[in-house]
Amino acid sequence: MAQEQNLLINGPAGQLEARWQAANQTRLGVLMCHPHPLFHGTMDNKVVTTVTRTLAGRGLPTLRFNFRGVGTSEGVHDHGRGEQDDVLAVLNYARTELGWERIILAGFSFGAGMACLSACRAPEHLAALVLLAPAVHHFDAPNQLPYEFETFVYMGDADEVVPFEEVQDWAGRVVPTPHFSVFRTGSHFFHGRLTDLKASLLDDLAPLLNPLQP
Repeated sequence: MAQEQNLLINGPAGQLEARWQAANQTRLGVLMCHPHPLFHGTMDNKVVTTVTRTLAGRGLPTLRFNFRGVGTSEGVHDHGRGEQDDVLAVLNYARTELGWERIILAGFSFGAGMACLSACRAPEHLAALVLLAPAVHHFDAPNQLPYEFETFVYMGDADEVVPFEEVQDWAGRVVPTPHFSVFRTGSHFFHGRLTDLKASLLDDLAPLLNPLQP
């Protein structure tokens, strides 16, 4: 497996710090968004790296980045407005510079919110939307998702940060209905459940992953 490489991506508020792991194929890649910048969220978050390493292990190229104002990314935190533009800029980079044909867009907590809203703005090149503990109480969660791809929601029912009932309610109302995986006694950071999370990801995304295998 290739080592991650450091990248600087031109974003709307300046350069964004990123890490890219190459793969032999570029038909499908993974872009992962990190949790809230004002609560120490970065692209080095354990859930973020668990997702990227898991899918890199299946031969996918991966890309994670720091939102504006985080790490060495330029700009200042924009309370979820400019951060959507950051996601779209990195999506565009993955397509035009890395050559990815389709993208699994994923996010954790605040990052799940930014991924969700960005997916609604630019659904045409997405293969799937993966939302881990989406902070629906902190962003204007849409009533409708794009039909171009399937959406997967992962949530611990003992989440101490994002209210489980609010995510459950949203997942039951939004159209089309997402796949909703509940981790019993699971916390916000999936403590002790990361192995289960990895297994669920690989199982849910198998229809996308299996055609890539030789």
